[in-house]
Amino acid sequence: MNTWIFSAGIIGLFTSCVHIFAGQMDPVRPFLKSDLADIPKATLLACWHMVSAILVLCGFVLTYVGWFNLDSFQNVVIGISVSFITFSFVFIGVGWYFFKIKTFIKLPQWVLLLPIGILGLIGVM
Repeated sequence: MNTWIFSAGIIGLFTSCVHIFAGQMDPVRPFLKSDLADIPKATLLACWHMVSAILVLCGFVLTYVGWFNLDSFQNVVIGISVSFITFSFVFIGVGWYFFKIKTFIKLPQWVLLLPIGILGLIGVM
């Protein structure tokens, strides 16, 4: 077992659940009730569900690779890890644009995304 990659996967699966369930209450429901036109609303909702799918898929892949310590999947783990680190920086950057220093409280998603990427990279070293 590679505990670093496995831990990244478990955090990834936890993040998936937070995104799917808590996210429905906070950003998605109010967004769907907004006066935004249907085409951008449908597009953004589709993006939301694509993110859900990516989070679940990456969480399962990292958990599986970590559990069985599959060295042949190192490049996959690196790709997922770099993506999650990038995702965390996107949240920090967008949050900074809207909220400045309060981004770390108002958009805390980076707190879950960054450890997934860091743990995955540590696991392949």
